[in-house]
Amino acid sequence: MPPVKKKFVRVPFITVIFVSLLICAWIPDAYAKKRLFEADLPVVAIDPGHGGKDTGAKGQNGVLEKSVTLNLARMIAKQLDADYRVVLTRNDDYGLDNSSRTAAANHAKADIFISLHTGSSFIHDINRSSVYFYLPFQGSALTTESIIQQSPAVDQSAVRWNMIQTKYRAASEKLANQMQSRLTAIWQPPDVVVQGIPMLVLEGADMPAVAIEIGNLANASAEKELADPRFLSDIARVIAASIAAFLAEKPK
Repeated sequence: MPPVKKKFVRVPFITVIFVSLLICAWIPDAYAKKRLFEADLPVVAIDPGHGGKDTGAKGQNGVLEKSVTLNLARMIAKQLDADYRVVLTRNDDYGLDNSSRTAAANHAKADIFISLHTGSSFIHDINRSSVYFYLPFQGSALTTESIIQQSPAVDQSAVRWNMIQTKYRAASEKLANQMQSRLTAIWQPPDVVVQGIPMLVLEGADMPAVAIEIGNLANASAEKELADPRFLSDIARVIAASIAAFLAEKPK
């Protein structure tokens, strides 16, 4: 039996060009739709504490707070990436002052702000975590309002901006409690505390905001855990779940 000759269909060159142009036109359109979809997603601002020359706490074996917080922030961002637009106040090893951190969140119009830290207790046997929401010094709000009313020379917009977080107090405290509830999957309930303090990194955030201190770098076993990507991944999963639960309940 003689071999069968294969037939090849020649596609006109003009057809190839036409198809190529259609593909090129479709790609920007698809990209634009993707960007439009992302613009509608809730925005989560994650702040890896410290950075650059400001190393933060340092463990006995050299683990640095600034490295732990950046690694954890990246893991949280990865957990949230599919359903949220995540903004990191820093994405590498450089320093930022507190106002720049909240400014980044405010500029992104974030729906929530999470500042990440580690503890560093002088009592090495302690290994606990804390979740903080902003609470001004007792009486400071009344004092500030009094100053605004009595002294026209005061820059009123600056004073009120310093108090911006106070209007989110209830929401921030609720977020802190949700964080505490889920962090007990990793630490014992008595070892996860919620506290309101006048924390500067939270002060200018124009959205619900909390700061989380994870573990105690001065504790040898905690330092080892915080250097372990698997342990950090568990923490990231818990924090991401808390963020998702809070935003699901937040009024649109």
